[in-house]
Amino acid sequence: MQVPEIVVVIHKAIDKEKEAITTYLHLAKIIKDVKAKNVLINLASDEVGHMNKLEDHLTSYLQGKAWVIPPAEEAEAVAAVFTKSSKLEKIDPGKLARADEIQILEIAIDKEIAANQSYLGLAKGAKSKEAREMFLALAKEEDMHARILKAEVDSIGQNGFWFDMQEFTMEQ
Repeated sequence: MQVPEIVVVIHKAIDKEKEAITTYLHLAKIIKDVKAKNVLINLASDEVGHMNKLEDHLTSYLQGKAWVIPPAEEAEAVAAVFTKSSKLEKIDPGKLARADEIQILEIAIDKEIAANQSYLGLAKGAKSKEAREMFLALAKEEDMHARILKAEVDSIGQNGFWFDMQEFTMEQ
């Protein structure tokens, strides 16, 4: 029995969310800055929400209920986005051991950007409006995660910016 393509796609998306959760929790264990640690833990929690959303859609599909992802015959363009190359890369433990808080957060930012791009690709290939909206919503959440992480980098670096807004000027 051949597994419908859409089932494979959703399983791969769920795996990516699991990898993100693991990565954030691993980084949170390493990082010393308490605020940055909490940001990473909260992001791991958000990724659990993404995973749950995808699992709910998969369950609905498998039970023959209403489904927001396109049927299997429409999923080829969507499935093409998830290749082995889009899998989250393993972080070099040696590099991580030498990394400071900002470098650790920048690793997390890169992961969020990659996740955002994956979901944008899925949205672009989606045949149904509902699927496109779900993937765009997930992409937007990943973009927000990257912005939160960038704000934390700015805060730790004390460069005078927070969420890309200048906190102070030299004229004050």
